[in-house]
Parts: sequence; structure tokens; C-alpha cells
Amino acid sequence: MKKYKELETAKAVSEQKLEGKVADCETRNSSLLTTIAELEGRRAFLENQISALIDSLTACREELAENEAFIKSLGDQLDDQKRKLAAELETKNKMLQQKEIELNNAMARAEAERANVEKLRSELEKTSDRVKKLERELNNKDSAVLALKEEISKALSGFDALDIQVENRNGKVYVSMAEKLLFKSGSITVDPKGKEALVKLAAALNKKADVQVTVEGHTDNKPMNSEKIKDNWDLSVLRATSIVRILTQDGTMNGSRITANGRGDTQPVASNDTPEGRALNRRTEIILTPRLDKILDIINSN
Repeated sequence: MKKYKELETAKAVSEQKLEGKVADCETRNSSLLTTIAELEGRRAFLENQISALIDSLTACREELAENEAFIKSLGDQLDDQKRKLAAELETKNKMLQQKEIELNNAMARAEAERANVEKLRSELEKTSDRVKKLERELNNKDSAVLALKEEISKALSGFDALDIQVENRNGKVYVSMAEKLLFKSGSITVDPKGKEALVKLAAALNKKADVQVTVEGHTDNKPMNSEKIKDNWDLSVLRATSIVRILTQDGTMNGSRITANGRGDTQPVASNDTPEGRALNRRTEIILTPRLDKILDIINSN
């Protein structure tokens, strides 16, 4: 039971990670698209600033040339004015140098932003590719589950639909077998008719080596009181292991694919207040789970 619970927990964690990472990939896609749009806007703004700085630099240079020509024409008679113009020229040179520094910085920032945009675009393409692969594998898994349900239903078609129900839930196939098909009241020995159904189920599953199998025993809430069977927990576990023995011995299934589990009366599907409801709760569920190796590889890939 401890090992099963650990496996059950690991499975739940894997499924939660799967759902969480699918949602995370979609969120990152949206975020990256928004960031690219913002960076494109910032780049256009910087380019406009660069253009304005270039125009200002050209104007300053033209003004500087005019001032130098004017100073030369005045000669010695305009020394005082020349000193004033020289001082003004020095100020403008400093401004020119500052403008050049600002221009270089702006160009460097623009180049860095351009490189960042390219990096983000590359990351977006990689993420989009992973999402497409993940969606493709999830679609393949859903198709495989539907195909598995059809094959199991076909293999068990000769039995009463009230005794065996096959349905698709949460990405898994559930084969629910009523107590009256498998066991006599309070017994853990499988009846011949139930054994026949289990062997046919095993034959179908032997063709699906990538499907993991969990056998869960369920009871009603009527207490057990016998020397061999202490309570409903005991009964549900022993019934599950009895079924596993038939699947592995008579059905020749690989035991490494199968887990036996007892649920007691903790997961009723109907009210235990009526005989009909208790009969529905006394059941065995065989849960078929396709392996998620490819999906997990995509999620864990860099």
C-alpha cells in the first residue's frame, strides 16, 4: 500500500506538472509576444531620437563653420569679439561632444535592443515548436485512449452491460465490473464467469504493452466480520489481488504493468442507504492508463 500510494502520488504530481507546464507554455507565449511588441515600439522611439540627434549635430557643425569664418574675417580689430566667440565655440564644442556621446550611446542601446528582440523571437519559435509537439502528443494520447476503450468494449461485448461498464474518464479507460459477476457475497474467490471476462480483458491488454493497469477493489459500507477478512479494507485489497493473479497467471499479463489497490467503502458511486446503491458500490474498477513518456520528454526538454 505504501509503495502504491507513492506511485499514485508521483503519478498525480506528473499529471499536475503536465497541466501546469502546458498552461505555463501558453502564458509564456502570450508574454513573449507582448514583450516583442513593446521592444519594437522602443526601438522605433530610439531610432527617432537618433535621427533628431543627427540633425542637431549637423546643425551644430554648420553653425561652428560659420562662426569660424566670421572670426577669421574680423581679424585683430575684433579680438574682444573673437574671445567671446571662442568661448561660445568652446561651449558648442562641448555640446557637440556631448551630442556625439549621446548618439553613440543611443546607437549602442538600439543595437542591444535589436539583439534582444532577435533572442526573444528565437525563444518564442522554440517554445511554439514545443507547444505544437506537446499538443500533437496529447492528441495522440487522446486518440489512443479512445481506441483502447473501443477495443476493450469489443473484447467484453459478450457480457451483460449491467455487469461490465467501459468508459473514458480523465484521459484513462475505466472498466467497472459488478460484484455479482466476479464474487459471491463476502468472498475473495473469482467466479468462473468473472474469470472468463478477466481472461478476455487480459488478452486485449496483452496487445497494448504500453498501457499500465491498476486494479481497485470497492465495497459498500456494511461491516465485515469474519476470521479471514477483518474489514472492508481487507476485503477490497484481497479481491484486487485475486483479480491480479488471474490477469497474470491465466491471462499471462506482465505483473510489472499491474498494481493492486483496495479502496474499501471510501469511494461510493451511489448511496449506501438502499440495496441497489450498495450493489453498485460493490464493484471492481480496472483502470487503464497509457504511458506518458513522450509527453514528459517534451516537457522536460530544454
